[in-house]
Amino acid sequence: MDNGSDDEQMRRAIELSLQEHQTETQQRVSPSNTIDLTQRLDDEERENDDIRKAIALSLGKPVGQLTAREALLGSTASTGKRRSPSDSSGDTRTTTSDQRPSKKLAPEPIRYWDGVVKLTYVTGFTGPNFIRFEDIVQRTVLKKAVITAMVVSMDWIEKQFPSTVNLCIVLHGRPAMSRQMSPNRIFIMPPMKDERFGVFHPKLMLLFHESSLRVVIGSANLVPYDYRDLENVVFIQDFPLAAKPVESKSQLPRFAQEIRDLLEHMQVPTSVKAELFKYDFSRAKAHVVVSVSGVFEGDDYKRYGHARLAQIVKELGAVDPDRTPQVEMQTSSLGGLNISYLNELYRSFSGIDFYSNGGKPPRQKKTNELPPIDIIYPSRDTVNDSRLGPPGASTICLNTSTWKKSTFPKEVMCDAISYRAGTLMHSKYIVTTLKSKKASASASTPAVSPSSGLSSNSNDNSKTKNKELKGWVYCGSHNATMSAWGKLSLSKYTKKPKMAINNWELGVVLPLYEDSHIPVTYIRPPPRYKPSQNAWTQDMEWS
Repeated sequence: MDNGSDDEQMRRAIELSLQEHQTETQQRVSPSNTIDLTQRLDDEERENDDIRKAIALSLGKPVGQLTAREALLGSTASTGKRRSPSDSSGDTRTTTSDQRPSKKLAPEPIRYWDGVVKLTYVTGFTGPNFIRFEDIVQRTVLKKAVITAMVVSMDWIEKQFPSTVNLCIVLHGRPAMSRQMSPNRIFIMPPMKDERFGVFHPKLMLLFHESSLRVVIGSANLVPYDYRDLENVVFIQDFPLAAKPVESKSQLPRFAQEIRDLLEHMQVPTSVKAELFKYDFSRAKAHVVVSVSGVFEGDDYKRYGHARLAQIVKELGAVDPDRTPQVEMQTSSLGGLNISYLNELYRSFSGIDFYSNGGKPPRQKKTNELPPIDIIYPSRDTVNDSRLGPPGASTICLNTSTWKKSTFPKEVMCDAISYRAGTLMHSKYIVTTLKSKKASASASTPAVSPSSGLSSNSNDNSKTKNKELKGWVYCGSHNATMSAWGKLSLSKYTKKPKMAINNWELGVVLPLYEDSHIPVTYIRPPPRYKPSQNAWTQDMEWS
C-alpha cells in the first residue's frame, strides 16, 4: 500500500481547501450567489407567511384579521428560529414583540454533562441534532481555548474567538515549530514522523469556561466551509471544576489521560496541560483513540492507532467469537486499500490483539477473503448530483489510479448519501454491530439513527450492566487509510511488535445498546455501488 500516495492526496486537499477560502469573499458577490440570496429571502418570506397562518389558526381568525402585534409575533418567531437552529431543546433566548429597547437576561449556556454527538449545521437544514460553531464555542463565556485542525482559516477564527481570549492553535505544517504571534495567540506545528509523509489531522477543542471545561472531538477543519456546507460530526462533553484538583497525570481518569498525552506529544505549553488537573472527568462517556505520527515498539504499540482501538473493544466487552461484528466505515478519504489491510483492521475491530501470543502473529487463514466491512464513500454520481457539485468535493480524496488497481476491493464499496439531501460528507464514522445472542433478525437492528441524540445512560455501568451490548460507534478524524490507523509489523531488529503511523488523528468510541441513539450522517443501510458506478476521485475530469 502506498502511504506516500495517501499523503500526496491529502496535501492536494489542503491546497484546494486554502484556495477555496482565499476566493470565498469574491464568490459571495458573484451573480450566482446573488440568485441564492434572492432565493433565501423568498424562502424566509414564505416561512413568515406559514408562521402567520399557524398563529391565525391557533387564534381562530383569518390571516387578514391578525393585529399588527400578532403578525409581528410570527415574524419574530421565524427570525428566532433561524438565529439558533442548532439545539431546539436548549435555546432559552426570547424576542420582544415590539422594538422598544429592553433589558434581557443572558440565557444560561447549554451544557452537555453526559456527553452528546451532534452533526454540524448545514445551511438550509434545522433540527435538534444540528449545532452551529458559535453554539459550540459559546464565546460570551469563554476564557481560554486550545483548538487543533489540519486547516485553519485565521480570518474566520478571529471572528469566532475574542481577541482577549488566550488561544493555543495547533495545525499542520513543516517544519515543527512553536511561536507566540501575539500576547493571546500561540501557534504550534507538531513534529512529524518524517519530512515527506503524514499530516496533522486531529480536530480537538478544549474550551475553558468560568466553571467548566468543554471537550470537543470531531471531524471538521477550522474553516467556515466545514461548519456551513459539509456534513461533519462532533462529540461534546462538559466537565465541571473538581472539588479538589488532582496533582498528577496518573490521578486523571483514562479519558483525560489520553487527551493530556496527546497534548504532550503536540508540545503545547506546560500551563495548558496543567489546566486539565482542575476538572472532574469522572462522568466521561467516551473512550479516546489517538494516532500520533511515529513508530511505537514494545508495549507502546497498543497505545495508538487501530491497536489502541482493539484495546477499547476489549474494554467494552465486545469480544465474542460467536458474535462477529459487521462493520461500516464512512470516510472522506481512501488510500490504497487492499484485502490484507482490511483484514488487519477487522482484527482490531473485533478486539483481537494481533501480537498477544508472545510477540508472534497467529497463523492466518483465508487472508484472500474480504472481511465483513462496508466502506461508505461517495460515488461520482453522488458528487455530481450534490448541491455543491464537484467543486465542493475538494477535501474528498481518492486517486483514480488507485481506484483502477485490480487489488482495490471494489466489492466493499457503498455510496455515501446524506440524510440532508445533496450534502457532501467530511465526517468519519465506524459503526460496528454484533450479532444478537437471540437468533432473530429484528434483534440485530443497529442502534443508531439520523434523528436522535446520544442516550445519556449509554456508558453508565449501573444502568447498562444488565443490557446486551449491540456494538460500538467511532466518530472523529480517522479516515479509512493506513496513514490514519497505522500499520502493524514486527521490528526486524528487536523482533518486537511495532506500530508505524504517518498521521496525527483523534476520535472517540461509544458503546451501543438497544436504547442508544447516536446520529449518523449517511443513509443506512448504505446502498452498494452499482456495476456502472465509479468512486469519486480527485484527479478525474469535472463534468
